[in-house]
Amino acid sequence: MIFQDFVTRMMDPSHLLTHVPYALLVISMLMNDMGWLRAIAIAAGIIRIINRAFFEIDPIIVFWEVIFVAVNVVQLLILWYYARRHRFSEDEQRFASIMPASIDRRTVRRLLRLSRLRHAHEGQKLTEEGRAVSELVFIADGVMQIEQAGRIVAVCGPGDFVGEMSFVTGAPASATAIAAKPVRYLAFEQTRLRAAVEADSDLRQALDASLNHNLVGKLAKANVARPEQVAAA
Repeated sequence: MIFQDFVTRMMDPSHLLTHVPYALLVISMLMNDMGWLRAIAIAAGIIRIINRAFFEIDPIIVFWEVIFVAVNVVQLLILWYYARRHRFSEDEQRFASIMPASIDRRTVRRLLRLSRLRHAHEGQKLTEEGRAVSELVFIADGVMQIEQAGRIVAVCGPGDFVGEMSFVTGAPASATAIAAKPVRYLAFEQTRLRAAVEADSDLRQALDASLNHNLVGKLAKANVARPEQVAAA
């Protein structure tokens, strides 16, 4: 009987303006994008204000809902401002594109501030097998060939990192990276980058996400290339 009463009250059309904002708040919590989260929360708050101002009148709830909406509007405007201010160049956008949506653009921008855009001419070495690596390299444009003992073992292109294993382990380069054609890249000085990510968990999360994304891509390319090498043998 109690359950039936509950269901009846839940299905009562007069409670629609109570259900909808709570449903919207639940949906907002499922959003990875902070802009959508704020926008849906604002919609929920506005519906609550209308309901409590004109139907189930409660001035106190209206007061707090107005504050709730105002705070979210301000935060949404801040997100919009930073999105416009932090527009990325073509090379920076390639770097930003490998980040999951949960990584804030401001964090990506702070990470990019640690880099320098550089160019490598054809035949230039960015890492040399057995030698210390001073920079973590992100290829924005061009092609790098990776050699071990004078033999080409891999090819890296736009969106790939070079020197990431050295950055993670601190070990010398396990291979030589040579520009197969002119390369444009973002160079992260390892010592400075390591200090930054150790001091900032958001930067560490962003960098880990980008390195993991690149690792998955390299493994996928290696799995495709292996059957072709076997067939050629």
